[in-house]
Amino acid sequence: MHGLGASANDFADMPRLISRPGTRWIFPNAPMRRVTLNNGLRMPSWFDIRFLGAGAGESERECPVEAQESAELIASLMEEEHARGIPYNRIALIGFSQGGAMSLYLGCRFPERIAGMVCLSGYLIFHKVHMEACHDSNRTTPVLICHGSRDDMVPLSSAQRTAEFLSDNGWSVDFENYPMFHEVCMEEIRRVEAFFSEIFD
Repeated sequence: MHGLGASANDFADMPRLISRPGTRWIFPNAPMRRVTLNNGLRMPSWFDIRFLGAGAGESERECPVEAQESAELIASLMEEEHARGIPYNRIALIGFSQGGAMSLYLGCRFPERIAGMVCLSGYLIFHKVHMEACHDSNRTTPVLICHGSRDDMVPLSSAQRTAEFLSDNGWSVDFENYPMFHEVCMEEIRRVEAFFSEIFD
């Protein structure tokens, strides 16, 4: 799942960079939405972001209705794959930035056990309701969180808090940080490849 304002094409090279014969990759596009943070401009977005940093309440920063709508869109793709014969426990969610937030949001709430979740340069949304909203099926699902130590859009501290929160609440979390900005590097991609080997092989 791509980041805010991007598209499915952003990660089209992943099958070439991560060699896993027999793997089916799916790159969904986020719905077109108005994004308050970007002056109300319409762009591909998994959910509205109204401002950065801490505010009156996290439900006021990101739109919970749109996050749930996007989760249902992605879940329908997972259900289609399951109908094709793919067990849910052979499906992993991976996303960048907003897409990374969606990976954790849906992965923890999904009612069937999945293989793993990967959050690249993202963070967990709606901490306050997370535990009551998540499903028992994925309370111990492996999680990989990767982040840039120089990220000037999503601070490293947001990823660190996410990793600590999930780890403290029972998830198996591997946290990695790299000397990069809000982007992806080859060392990080190699770590994702190794994570896939750990959860699938």
